[in-house]
Amino acid sequence: MNKILIFSLFILSGIFTQTKAQTYGNWSGILHTQSVPVTENGNPDFHYFTPKIQEYLKQHYKGKYIKLITYVVKQGQRYTISIKYPQDGIDRSVEFIGYDPYNSRGFSISYQNRNKPGTWWVNRINVTNSQQSTTDRTVVVVSTNTPSAPFHLRIQYPAVPDNVVDSRLPNPGDPKAGEFFWGTIVKEPILMIR
Repeated sequence: MNKILIFSLFILSGIFTQTKAQTYGNWSGILHTQSVPVTENGNPDFHYFTPKIQEYLKQHYKGKYIKLITYVVKQGQRYTISIKYPQDGIDRSVEFIGYDPYNSRGFSISYQNRNKPGTWWVNRINVTNSQQSTTDRTVVVVSTNTPSAPFHLRIQYPAVPDNVVDSRLPNPGDPKAGEFFWGTIVKEPILMIR
């Protein structure tokens, strides 16, 4: 009961963290409410983050609808990040940045979404946090041009093997489409600088 209460509080706050023992196998980190555009007046999530992140968001995401999540990613460890959302025609982008985004080396990916009602897009990304990172946290920035766009995110440790992620398989969000490649292998480690 206490675990359910704690998890519910995380959902309400919009900030999700992961310890070494946890995986987000049930698609925790659902993003569909409280997204607001980045403006000079800030964002409700900003108080969680450094002035450098606030400035970065104003420079790179002004006018976009964003949601911020933090995850624990230990130095030198490999993770599988899974992304899922309905094929509703709304484009989405995801970026992983450090608390100092100007000196970090993150990763970003954009999705041009088809409009296929009743189907979902699922993508898996294998990524490693560099041994040289100065923090074990990454900030995930999810952005769209539309408010309240559904978006689900999970992170798994240990990672799914690269040869599985990089295989031709039916996409669980749209199995009728048949087998195709729907995974991404990030070869260069991300560098998270605080």
